[in-house]
Amino acid sequence: LELTLKSNLLNFEQVASLKNQMGVYVIYEGEHVLYVGKTNKFHIRFGTDLKHESTHTLVRKLIKSERFKDRHEVVHFLKNSCQFRIELCNSNREAEALEGIVIYILDPDLNKR
Repeated sequence: LELTLKSNLLNFEQVASLKNQMGVYVIYEGEHVLYVGKTNKFHIRFGTDLKHESTHTLVRKLIKSERFKDRHEVVHFLKNSCQFRIELCNSNREAEALEGIVIYILDPDLNKR
């Protein structure tokens, strides 16, 4: 967990360039933790998934919050206003466990049901 919270901050493009890597990501807006998620492939999650509200919960939640009117505004926000920390994992089980622990500890608003 310490690695996830202390790893270098990355921008959207750096995360999207991680091909066939599995792990957990933490999305920050400034110092505020917005969301914690896991993915089997960062380049797909940050390449196509986040660009469609039908394929990603975060996009739906941001639009529902009425902070953004559509997925285009959400993607612009993620690319230009957010930073990311990631922790690579060796298995989906490891990523699921780490995601749960990080959500429990950081308690981001957008991970609440």
